[in-house]
Amino acid sequence: MNEMVKIRELWYINKTKLLNQAIAAATWPLNRDTEEVSHTEVWEPSNTGYFTSRTQCKYWLGTMQGDEEEYHRTSYWGQCWTSTTRGKANGTVVRPASGVLDHPENWLYTEHEVAYWDFARARYHAIGRVDNNKGYSWRDLFRYTMPLWLLKGTGLADNGREICSEHVETWNVDMGVLDERLIRSPRRLCKAIVLVTGSPLRRLVDDKIVRNGAWKKWYPAIQ
Repeated sequence: MNEMVKIRELWYINKTKLLNQAIAAATWPLNRDTEEVSHTEVWEPSNTGYFTSRTQCKYWLGTMQGDEEEYHRTSYWGQCWTSTTRGKANGTVVRPASGVLDHPENWLYTEHEVAYWDFARARYHAIGRVDNNKGYSWRDLFRYTMPLWLLKGTGLADNGREICSEHVETWNVDMGVLDERLIRSPRRLCKAIVLVTGSPLRRLVDDKIVRNGAWKKWYPAIQ
């Protein structure tokens, strides 16, 4: 019997940063009826299968007994895979989720199950792309606005490097979730994965559904 593994895709949305606004604006003509996500990552759970854990803590307000306030702290486990230039990264990387998700209010996620051996195959291929990283592919951003055959004909296609959605899409093709690699924008890829898997798009900070499995809008992406 083939064991199943839960996998998540992360979708970054921040309407206050100029880079994210530019990406959303540039891809808008081809991305109607999508969420304004500008970056995506594959989120692999911890070795014990966990993505998050919550700890009940006490915040001391003073020195007297009972002068305290309780709150919950969320920790993020596992690893995130993508291609990015954020921070010190340049290209295809794998990083601890705890470092990636330092602002959970700006992240959405999808979650679905895949067969273990399909996950293992996709992970093996991803390790190879990380090990052979040649940097982030700025040229592949043109794939949002023109077909792949035209990119190849003009010499703009960059097969040796990746963009974030290309990396995440390749994971999902290798896992058998998607049928073909089209190099979609993060916005179109997000919608495709929701519709194919039937898994809702949720806010990371409170798990509220932004879009259900049929892409119907429920809650706003940002509180």
